[in-house]
Amino acid sequence: MRDASVEISRLCESWWGRLADSTKLEQHRYAEELLRLMGWDQPIPFSAKGAAAAMSAAPYLLRAGGQTAVVTFFVMPGTLEPPAAVVERGLDFCGATRALVHEARTVNVNYVLISDLYRSYLYDARTDELLLFADDPKTFNREFLPVLKKANVERGSLEEIRRQPRSMVARQLREWCQHWIDHLAVRGRIPEEKASLALDRLIVIRFLFDHDILRRTKWRLQQRFMELVDKAAGPSPEGCGRALVNLFHDMWFDWQIDLFEAAPELDQALFNDTITAPLLRECALLSDGKFTIATILESFNYGDPAEKMRVRMVPDENEDREAYLRKQTLDTVDSARIELDLMEEGYRSIFYWLDKVVELYERLDVDFDSKTYVRQPDDLDLFSWSELNANRPDACADKIAYACERGFGVYYNDPHQYRVARLLLTLHLISKYAQTRQAVDTLPHLKTVLLKRPTVLSTERVMIPRRPEEAMEEMDIYREI
Repeated sequence: MRDASVEISRLCESWWGRLADSTKLEQHRYAEELLRLMGWDQPIPFSAKGAAAAMSAAPYLLRAGGQTAVVTFFVMPGTLEPPAAVVERGLDFCGATRALVHEARTVNVNYVLISDLYRSYLYDARTDELLLFADDPKTFNREFLPVLKKANVERGSLEEIRRQPRSMVARQLREWCQHWIDHLAVRGRIPEEKASLALDRLIVIRFLFDHDILRRTKWRLQQRFMELVDKAAGPSPEGCGRALVNLFHDMWFDWQIDLFEAAPELDQALFNDTITAPLLRECALLSDGKFTIATILESFNYGDPAEKMRVRMVPDENEDREAYLRKQTLDTVDSARIELDLMEEGYRSIFYWLDKVVELYERLDVDFDSKTYVRQPDDLDLFSWSELNANRPDACADKIAYACERGFGVYYNDPHQYRVARLLLTLHLISKYAQTRQAVDTLPHLKTVLLKRPTVLSTERVMIPRRPEEAMEEMDIYREI
């Protein structure tokens, strides 16, 4: 390995030393020599297309053991940003690596190596994750060479690369969001609460990329956003701020997603292209792995110890609630309602108990069908079916929407809790609809779900009927106040 390291350093220095006189043929020769030094004697060259062709990249396919496939792109110097500077900003890609990894994912490969024989990036093509980076040949020899040598790849070295823990990924997302919240608040002269709304909206849009639930747009949303990013990254980004505001407006007007309800102060700040263009560019340079519900929730695990506890809390079993849900029938389910208190139960309880309410509706929907149609003739006509179906509880129609309208409530105590709860609930609703493969025209409104916590709140009082002695105890509390 020592000899290979020395030869790699010499090769890279030679390439950069004679760069002005180099040709496309020499680029391939140097790239193949670097691969040979790592044991890849027969890399498979293929024609560059799309982004790779635009960057004059030299692409190769490496196969090890018939299973692991690595695509390598060797690009000209000046194409890649310094990896350390990219990572320092909390990003996973520079503009060039984002385009090349996206292109590589159209074929069935496991990993993507991108290098200009000085700066290098290694990605997991399946998860979008940046695994290794190097700003110079010395770092390449230390970090990349041990895992990219063909013999080691055949033994599984790439699969053994330590992935970043979710806490680290969440911290990167939090710091990136907070940087832009501060920047928006200062440059746009708006309150931090309004600035944070812009970041929450971008999180929802990125989350929707992997959840095809919007009936009238399908994947058009992602295409529209990426076209906007391309404009922001281009030589003439004028108007991208207004275009982003229009996109936010359509998210509210077309799909009624509460997070996108009109916010004139924020719109005015985003009209400033010098703010919005770099924000859009950087948003597209974050990996998909940062936009999972678990990571987004973990990103709020900072600051006030009580809030950190609410992020980490795992919902406890609640026998009273469970019994309350079990006793519901087709006659009572429409008026059943579960309410929880974020102060005491934490953010994960939102997912847990909303799912429980929807499961109740699903169970009773099956009961209704079995009791109503089991004895009906096979040739039941449409009018008879409609008459029978009219007796189905409202909760058993659009179950997720009904839970938000009538069957579920969340008490928050301050604006921060409201922000976190609204964001997480929005993401969870999108995820629920995606799991049921149910396309929607609009998302349920959250105004009847998210409720300001009163000064005195008895969780038992808002959840299930109380015994007389409990009611007397609560009256005593009110008298003391």
